[in-house]
Amino acid sequence: MSRVWRYVLAADNGMAPCVHGGVLSLACCKPGIRKSAQRGDWVIGFMPKSYGRGLVAWAGEVDEVVKLGAYQKSHARRPDAIYRLDGHTTEGAEILTPLRHDYHWDGVSRGRDKRGQNAVLFRRFWYWGGQPVAAPEEIAVLAHYFVGQSSAGSSPEMVDSLSNWLMSVATPGAHGSPRDQRLTRSMSRC
Repeated sequence: MSRVWRYVLAADNGMAPCVHGGVLSLACCKPGIRKSAQRGDWVIGFMPKSYGRGLVAWAGEVDEVVKLGAYQKSHARRPDAIYRLDGHTTEGAEILTPLRHDYHWDGVSRGRDKRGQNAVLFRRFWYWGGQPVAAPEEIAVLAHYFVGQSSAGSSPEMVDSLSNWLMSVATPGAHGSPRDQRLTRSMSRC
């Protein structure tokens, strides 16, 4: 069964999510989603509550899940491909070296990124960024206004409602820009 993952998009500077070349990706931040999401799951990022209730910054259907090291190797030109694979531990975990020092430069943020283990790619997505769209009540009830991510309460009916609503609002793709245009170095937390 497909799930609907949701979270609050506290910072939106173009890195998580990253819209580039007609694909949206999550390769940093949101470790719970990146570690557990599977192809066919849906993700919805809500604006912080201070912007208003039930405002959707982006949503999409998971198309591909790739280990972080393989993601950097196969998608090196993407801005969020920031961890290079430099081997494996004896337990089989990836040893990842950061390639950018202007984003998630602190150990806590890098540790959170690496805990997610995967990059999640969306080829069918709706991104509004700083120009969010108000969701109808049956979608707005999913709003997640605290730290973390959740797929609790997912159902086939919820997946259908989300998909149908998105298709009624706009064609898939980018329809806005990131709301936070600050320097990425100042964005150590997601």
